[in-house]
Amino acid sequence: MLTLSFASLLRGISILACTNFIFGCSFLSGQDLIVDRYMACPIDSVWNSSLETLKAYPVTKKDKSNGVIETGWRVEYVEGAKYGLFQREGMGDKERSQLTMTMERLDSNAVRLQIAERRQHWGFRGGARLYDWYPVEPSQKAVDHILSNLTKKLEAEGCFIES
Repeated sequence: MLTLSFASLLRGISILACTNFIFGCSFLSGQDLIVDRYMACPIDSVWNSSLETLKAYPVTKKDKSNGVIETGWRVEYVEGAKYGLFQREGMGDKERSQLTMTMERLDSNAVRLQIAERRQHWGFRGGARLYDWYPVEPSQKAVDHILSNLTKKLEAEGCFIES
């Protein structure tokens, strides 16, 4: 009887852990910032200019046939909050961002570009894990900077980008 209740306790814990993992992932995906742009431009120009624009990011997936570019995490150091009585600095406060670009050919010379950014902050959390990555609001400024660089490259090629 004791082993049965212990086994059912373990089963309950594993179900709870799996449920927490699934809901945790859906919570993180809700933190994405998604921006759409429509362009009068050949898809090859958008593809090549997008790859050039994302040089500062570690590109982990390039699928030209499906029009998808994904990056790994790019880490940046940020100034964090001060802690304690003596206002000590945190242990290496930093943020990381990850991008996904999706291109959809609408016509022979029209493309829909979608950029999604996820952002996390490394810092003091308290509890069992004093320092850890946790989701924060994506940076509209960072996405606007990428779009600005991409727009300049494409306009130099004679493309028209809808704002």
